[in-house]
Amino acid sequence: MRIEILEKQSADKPKCTRMIPGHLQLSAFMSGFSFMLLAVIPAAGHSTRMGRPKLSLPLGDRTVLEWTIGSLKSVAGCEALVVIGPHTPELARLVESAGAHLLQIEHPTPDMRATVEAGLDWLEKRFAPAPNDAWLLCPADVPIVEPGVIRQLAVDSRSSGGVRIPTHAGKRGHPALIGWKHVAGIRAFPAGRGLNEYFRQCGIVEVPVNSDTILLDLDTPEDYARLRERLAV
Repeated sequence: MRIEILEKQSADKPKCTRMIPGHLQLSAFMSGFSFMLLAVIPAAGHSTRMGRPKLSLPLGDRTVLEWTIGSLKSVAGCEALVVIGPHTPELARLVESAGAHLLQIEHPTPDMRATVEAGLDWLEKRFAPAPNDAWLLCPADVPIVEPGVIRQLAVDSRSSGGVRIPTHAGKRGHPALIGWKHVAGIRAFPAGRGLNEYFRQCGIVEVPVNSDTILLDLDTPEDYARLRERLAV
């Protein structure tokens, strides 16, 4: 079923409508515009720097992966997909218990770009996004994503072009917000070249945010200790 959603109107703006899937809410609706917001969480790595599977590490009463999913699901309407590899079947249970969509790929991917593209293919078949819809690229080891940061990226995305990346104290963090119109460009980008190179080519727009949580990723045992201290768990 599809329903008609009215965008919030200003006094001098004519009414406009958009047909979107009836089971979706819109995270950007309250900011005066509307688009479907999807998210890809690539989780098919091997945790080589951590020395053990990091996504199933406990952070209080949840695992790292469950924190990441919960952060994205706190944004109304964000449909999150976790892409896991064949070597981590134990993550499937965590994804399902956290309420995210799951894609378990059959063969290891050569890099994160291949993992992300598999997720984009799945989302396209499931949700049929339009070019003016958007998706978040959120690494699975970035467990704290504040809703206000995502809303700020969404508000900023009303201007055309580029990839929105949050920054804090001059440092770039996660997640990135990318227009769905760029998916075709990613697919056509030469093999062996990464997503960061594509993003630089199409234009990166830095969005300063008042939150250092965008910088809290988890690569080493020291990162894990700092994150536990930060969360007091």
